[in-house]
Amino acid sequence: MITIKTITPVILFHKLGRYIGISTSTGDFYELAPATYDLLKEWSRRISISSGSSSRQDISVLAKKLHIPLEITRLFPVPEKKISYTPDRSTAACLTDLTLNLTSNCNLRCVYCWNDHGKYSNRRFLGKKKGEFSNNAKDEYMPVETALKAVDILVGARGKDRDLVVDFYGGEPLMNLRTLRATVDYCRENQPKWGINFHFLLATNGTLLTPDVAEELIGKGVQIAVSIDGPKVVHDNNRPLISQKGSFDIILSNLKRMPRDVMKRLVGRTTVTPFFPDMVKLYENLRSLGFERIELFESEDACHRFPPGKETSFFSTKNSYKLLCKTYEKLALRYINDVVAGNLNYSKTFFNRFFKLMQRLYYNHEVSGGCPAAKGQIAVGINGKIYPCTSFLGVDEFELGDVERGIENRKFQAFIKKINNRFEYCQRDCDLFSLCRSTGSCLNVNYFFNGDPAVPHKKSCALFAEKLSLAAASLSILSEKIPHRLEKLFGFDPIGRRGNKLY
Repeated sequence: MITIKTITPVILFHKLGRYIGISTSTGDFYELAPATYDLLKEWSRRISISSGSSSRQDISVLAKKLHIPLEITRLFPVPEKKISYTPDRSTAACLTDLTLNLTSNCNLRCVYCWNDHGKYSNRRFLGKKKGEFSNNAKDEYMPVETALKAVDILVGARGKDRDLVVDFYGGEPLMNLRTLRATVDYCRENQPKWGINFHFLLATNGTLLTPDVAEELIGKGVQIAVSIDGPKVVHDNNRPLISQKGSFDIILSNLKRMPRDVMKRLVGRTTVTPFFPDMVKLYENLRSLGFERIELFESEDACHRFPPGKETSFFSTKNSYKLLCKTYEKLALRYINDVVAGNLNYSKTFFNRFFKLMQRLYYNHEVSGGCPAAKGQIAVGINGKIYPCTSFLGVDEFELGDVERGIENRKFQAFIKKINNRFEYCQRDCDLFSLCRSTGSCLNVNYFFNGDPAVPHKKSCALFAEKLSLAAASLSILSEKIPHRLEKLFGFDPIGRRGNKLY
């Protein structure tokens, strides 16, 4: 049990013309009349300045003093000073997701690349000592045997789950198509024997995704996300080839030749930077290229930190952060209009995090345990070493084992113990914990900014709160405009697992 210092019953947002109140006890949210919103805002303000010294009775008396109707205060009960949530203290990994980093090689030099083009700013994950480099090209590609052994570890640690995800990553994973194919075939051949249904994800820069390759992989059940950052001038600025020439024309040529039934299954993914922050235009660009499934996400100054001199590729200043929040508001309004018009739905944009937030609010999910790193997922480097997630590759402190020995329980327990400390910070300091459950700040981001994966990164938490408020306001508007379609919009996948088959 962990004592909560803040006991404010309600968190208030005014977004998209809507006045929203979220209960810090239950996670339920409500649209409020402006006058009621103002009363609750004053109530919350006075509670906050009391420094947590007010009793539950004092808070109730204050509500009466402010003439807040009883039917309103009942919606926002005063949270207990202690809550029953206890972090997962499993003694063994129970896995559902595996990320295979198929190669450390990449044919692009994206300006915001957080993993140093597959090198993860640390050649040690190639199996070399510090300062030692390899001229052997084989060192940059995961062997088939390594990938298959990693799948065996996933299957062996699956617990009772029968839906497992294998995610192909890099570098540019299509540069190691041999291992990718072999892994998918191995899983498909053995899934009847294992009683497992595999889902496959692939993130690619699109330069090697010819129609033949795309059709083959989709035929094998691989869901493919293609990174393309906007019109030619924007994309070529963000995602040049090694030669520094633009990569847009190569990708566009591949997309234009895609069969229609293949194109509608691809996910168009845009990383938004301060160079061109207009998310609505970037969204429209993905639509114009023929993508039905989309994802937009801001560049993250995270993981192994952005290289010196690259700060302008990230929303790292106060002004750029404000700009980012404004452009998210415009994008939310565009999403709402398209959903109402029947041109957009969650099942066609499964990778879109904004829809996942709305879904979470719709079902009032508690995302117990937060980030699944090590608890639900692992990542394997090309040398077979195992890490909690792909963002931690190459960081010796977080190595959990390798595909020969499996996950070492001692290292696993040490990692779980370390990250469970984050719940103490979140429950103590954040009123949004009833909804967030510590998912607002990535463990890896916490580590690289605060030196500890358990200490929340405040900027990430603030941005998560911003997105959550937009999702609540958007859901409120959709509840008014299309109440009869909400269950269809979200109900096909009530648990929000990634990798589920959509077509």
